[in-house]
Amino acid sequence: MTPDTPSQPEASARPDTTVRPDSGPLLRLVGIDKNFGPVQALVDVTLEVPTGKVTALAGDNGAGKSVLIKCVAGIFTPDDGELFWESEPVRFSSPHEAAALGIETVYQDLALCDNLDIVQNMFLGRERLRHLLLDEESMEITARETLASLAVTTVRSIRQPVASLSGGQRQSVAIAKSVLWNSKLVIMDEPTAALGVAQTEVVLNLIRQLADRGVAVIVVSHNMNDVFHVADRIAVLRLGRLVEVQPVAELDKQIVVDLMTSGASERTRPQITAATPSEMSAPTVEEPPPVVTAPLQEELTTAAARRNAALALNPDITARSLPEYFRAAFARVRGGESGVLPVLAGLVLIAVLFQSLNPNFLTAGNLVNLLIQGSVFMMLAMGQIFVLLLGEIDLSIGYVGGVGGVIMAELVQESTGWPWWAAIAVALAACAGIGILHGTIITRLRLPSFVVTLGGQLGWLGVMLIILGSGGVVPINNTTINNIASGNLSPITSWIVMLALAAVFSVATWLRDARRRKSGLVAPPASVSALKIAAVLAAGVAIVLLCNTNRGTLVEISGVPWVLLVVLGVLAVWTLLLGRTRFGRYVYAIGGNAEAARRGGVNLARIRTLAFMLASFTAGLAGIVYASRLRSVSTSYDGGTLVLYAVAAAVIGGTSLFGGRGKTLHGVLGGLVIAAIDNGMGLQGYSAPAKYVVTALVLVAAVTIDAVARRGRTRT
Repeated sequence: MTPDTPSQPEASARPDTTVRPDSGPLLRLVGIDKNFGPVQALVDVTLEVPTGKVTALAGDNGAGKSVLIKCVAGIFTPDDGELFWESEPVRFSSPHEAAALGIETVYQDLALCDNLDIVQNMFLGRERLRHLLLDEESMEITARETLASLAVTTVRSIRQPVASLSGGQRQSVAIAKSVLWNSKLVIMDEPTAALGVAQTEVVLNLIRQLADRGVAVIVVSHNMNDVFHVADRIAVLRLGRLVEVQPVAELDKQIVVDLMTSGASERTRPQITAATPSEMSAPTVEEPPPVVTAPLQEELTTAAARRNAALALNPDITARSLPEYFRAAFARVRGGESGVLPVLAGLVLIAVLFQSLNPNFLTAGNLVNLLIQGSVFMMLAMGQIFVLLLGEIDLSIGYVGGVGGVIMAELVQESTGWPWWAAIAVALAACAGIGILHGTIITRLRLPSFVVTLGGQLGWLGVMLIILGSGGVVPINNTTINNIASGNLSPITSWIVMLALAAVFSVATWLRDARRRKSGLVAPPASVSALKIAAVLAAGVAIVLLCNTNRGTLVEISGVPWVLLVVLGVLAVWTLLLGRTRFGRYVYAIGGNAEAARRGGVNLARIRTLAFMLASFTAGLAGIVYASRLRSVSTSYDGGTLVLYAVAAAVIGGTSLFGGRGKTLHGVLGGLVIAAIDNGMGLQGYSAPAKYVVTALVLVAAVTIDAVARRGRTRT
């Protein structure tokens, strides 16, 4: 078998409902053996799985049920025996190969990423693309249609995070995900475990729907009531051997228990009478089924009809007006989804505090200087976020940036004669190579990122000192490179650039939201879209007015600094990369649930290595900006402090240390906080130790807010 790639064709994502009763079994296992050292888990198991039927696997703990389904799902390879798929012999070496044929498995842990929403989970590993970016609209429409076809109408929005779903809703999403890609066989491991009565009923109905649509289903369950309620056939395993396979109408619970415990039963099977298929699959249980009164049945029917009508007629939008949007946002904040509100409140508090202590803090010259000063922190934090989203950490990026700055400075010396652009390109390529080296060691040798990057911090410090040599200082005389941190656009050019960027953002935001609203997809109301555009325009006007103020003393200095455009460019590109590409989706998935990402076909080693590469590449940009500010590189470069500031800025901005939650914007906001503290305390004349203490207190407060928010999300 050839493993299927994550790039799936955009064929119809509907299961094949054509039932072929005369074509033989869909899956046939012949003489399957599986050993784990001296333990023989499966012994000569021969089983047929027909299309359009629910086959239940029953057996005590250790009977071999999980091992058998994992052999079918491609997780284990049988030691002996053969698998026949549609009468053709097959052999799986990975779950992706099984999925390529139409075998999907819903594991007991569901393999869902709590930090992703329903649509993102359903398409994980098989995302659709449009112009190299994620085609969110197509995926959302298909996901909504799939859930509607399975009568899953209890979710509030298909864009809500899976973490906010109940157990039954999560099972429903997992089942819908399994049938989304032309699945012919769905394997379910303990689908009703830990569910309540109502949730269990929903899941069992979904299983029955799958079989009625022509899908073969294998169910593993310890709950005999559920088995007899949903199964057409029961296969009993005992000590790794298949002891019996019979239609459910020929068995009762006691016979199954006898077969599970002793491998045989002396009981007389129930008398088979003529019955319809639906009657044959009805539960044969000793206790009576639950009684549903007529008024209750009428109420349930009315509620279901109302939900179906809402799903069919109303666009799936969580808010249709500005007040509703703010009420929903307030509810999310109360539930622990505070977003960037804490860091924005912190910036306001810092500004008020330092302005009250020193009236020069909010002057134009000091604020622009603060932005330039914080640019290095912002870019290092944006690089660190790639790694933090994975639940990892990179302690080396401070000195990796130093290596980039030193390489660039050496290449632009008059004795070397390299052009500035070539020197920057080589420096960034070297930093990216360092990131690839770190990522490869971490993923291939499975070493902790903390240890590898801590070693990298020491090692790259040594490399930087070796390049600097005995002189200890490399001056930079190239005007273009020095202007990266000290150059400014003209006031007129600043306005033109700002208006152009605001226009691009406004048009893209309005057209995207309007198109989604027209298609009935999740989108903010028009008033919210207009408010976002107005806020961005107001922020742009404020920044340009601030920067165009004369900040010089002897000579006039005005205009937007070049370095601010560099930071905005990095922010825009990395935001697009994390939010609109497969790579970004996989980074969040790995940080949320690495095993779910692996089962979805994500190459964990590749994504992790790329994330470390991008972190080091961004560190190289920060190192070049740092060198540009000082117009030189020297042994006084303190990469150890910079990396601590980078981690602090990312976490203070809102990125979680636990992985899976964060945005590139958080690095910019956190960098502003760090720069504001450093700048404000510098104006007051405080020493460096005092700055470190205050920054540490702010960092602890940010981590505390993150931990409290996580607990709030869990309770919600």
